[in-house]
Amino acid sequence: MARTLQRDIRVKILDAARDRMHHYGFKKTTIDEIAADAGVGKGTVYLYFDSKEDLALAILVQFKERTILRMQDIGRAPDKTLSSKLTEMLSFPIIEAQESCNTNSGAVDIIMSVRPHIQSRLRPYIEHETAVIAEVLEQGNQQGLLDVADTMSAARTLKYMVNGFWPPYPCIPDEQSVEGAIRDIVTLAIRGMRKPGAREQNLID
Repeated sequence: MARTLQRDIRVKILDAARDRMHHYGFKKTTIDEIAADAGVGKGTVYLYFDSKEDLALAILVQFKERTILRMQDIGRAPDKTLSSKLTEMLSFPIIEAQESCNTNSGAVDIIMSVRPHIQSRLRPYIEHETAVIAEVLEQGNQQGLLDVADTMSAARTLKYMVNGFWPPYPCIPDEQSVEGAIRDIVTLAIRGMRKPGAREQNLID
């Protein structure tokens, strides 16, 4: 019961922080305001989060956790080709991030304010995402469609190839064009990883 209560309080604080930072931005948001919105004391906020930066990073971690769950669902879908799985796995979090930045005036401020700490804080989640992509590449190996010696390395390379689409400075700001551009990248990559003799129509939509 105590752990459930603690988790509920933490979620309430995090929700309040996300709503206020999305609306007002990171710099204009204070811990006092977050505490008031969450209905707790300022000291309670510091029991769960070390600083305002820690709160902002926890918001990004929440996004990554949701991303990983959805990626796993996509990877397990029995009715999708490898191409469609990889395209959706790589594109949907970018599109969601762009939509969040476009609809919440403070979202970009959150990213920019904690950018120096993002890689170190999110590294375990990024590696988990990479492992989920690697599982799809291994599916291709097992089905005799791909010939990928190091699926983790290949998955990591695929993630590197789409980094330029992420906000706040995406190379393609039009959300509708992102998925098409990533599909082109995936198609090119799959052709390079295809096992000799494997039929392309079994791999690419």
